[in-house]
Amino acid sequence: MYRLSIAVVTLLFLGLVAPTIAGAGGDKERFRTGDGVVEDTRTGLMWAASDNGGDIDWYGALGYCNEYRGGGYDDWRLPDIKELATLYQPERSNRDGYHLTDTIRLSSCCLWSSYDTMGGALTFSFKSGKKPAVYLHDTFQLRVLPVRGTRKDVKIGHEEGGSGRMMSPVSRRPRF
Repeated sequence: MYRLSIAVVTLLFLGLVAPTIAGAGGDKERFRTGDGVVEDTRTGLMWAASDNGGDIDWYGALGYCNEYRGGGYDDWRLPDIKELATLYQPERSNRDGYHLTDTIRLSSCCLWSSYDTMGGALTFSFKSGKKPAVYLHDTFQLRVLPVRGTRKDVKIGHEEGGSGRMMSPVSRRPRF
């Protein structure tokens, strides 16, 4: 009887608690949607509910964000690479096969970031979690997802195994 009780408790734990620990649960609590925008309650950022829908170069991405008026707001901008990384969820895949919430719709894997240097910029891949640098005039499979707001300090990485570093809203450029 004792072993049966332990087995039942273990199954309940794995069925009810483990998905929340892994990040599968809590998506609805973390992301609130409405009026074509998605608010990330963990970071304090507001995102467009979908990307621009087609290939775009970095300069076009900047212009798209400046002209974007989702939710009636006019202060949208190109996200930095750390802000994009806060959306990455390696433990899950959405309906399109990308590692982020279902509340944000991407038409391709890779999004432009605001970080540019020497004729290139960092992008973020929601297929792999990598941050490849590409030329500013590249367009192939590159999209833009406007963001607005000021990011709260949040941990980079994952609760288990991540670096645990804190992101600063002021720090926008990687240190080499």
